[in-house]
Amino acid sequence: MGVDMHTTHHLGADLGAKFFYNVTELSDEAKLLSKAMGKYNLRAQPDRSQLFSVYSPDSKAAIAISITPFSGEDRSVEGGLSVSEGGHAQAVIVRLKGTVITGFIHLTATNGELLESEHGIDELRGSGDQVDMVVRDRHIQAIAERVGKVKSARPLIEIEPAQVRSMASVSYNRLLGDDFSRSVHSGKEIEELQSNTSIVSEIGLFVLFRTDGSSCCSCSCSCWGSSSCSSSYVK
Repeated sequence: MGVDMHTTHHLGADLGAKFFYNVTELSDEAKLLSKAMGKYNLRAQPDRSQLFSVYSPDSKAAIAISITPFSGEDRSVEGGLSVSEGGHAQAVIVRLKGTVITGFIHLTATNGELLESEHGIDELRGSGDQVDMVVRDRHIQAIAERVGKVKSARPLIEIEPAQVRSMASVSYNRLLGDDFSRSVHSGKEIEELQSNTSIVSEIGLFVLFRTDGSSCCSCSCSCWGSSSCSSSYVK
């Protein structure tokens, strides 16, 4: 059954920074992953954080999720940190050759320990761009499960692949359109970077499918640690 995309609401960057600061202060996972990205000379840009409210039909609960970009002087690497209202966090660093994403590093924390795995885009996409999205998703799921599941320290709610695709696509394109991106990229570069949207969504699915407990048997955006969904993190 398809997921009604009205279950995923983009709340923008105005509330994103407040949420990021408040939830990160209470999340050991987010602190650990932020420190790890610092080793790649990437620093958080909280003012650009994109905030979402996502309702899970399966769990009958909603949760707030922020996606915060990490950037540095080296434009061949860019990062992103996802943190949920309950403090569950996962991160991705993408490698670029010019404006083309060539690979990514998935960073997560289990029992206070940092786990990293690096993958090429060819590995993620298999023999080519599968036209059938279901077939493509199954391939990504198989790759993620072969790498191994990530166990969250907190209870999870179920989030569907379509919701992950939506969050990844919206976040990526909103960030490409903001003042910071326009200050470091030409219009032509931004247009070329936008062609990576489907790859960014598929990386999100890989993260989703790795998280233990999702309806898809894995996930960065499939299962998110949650408490009840309140507005306390953005006050």
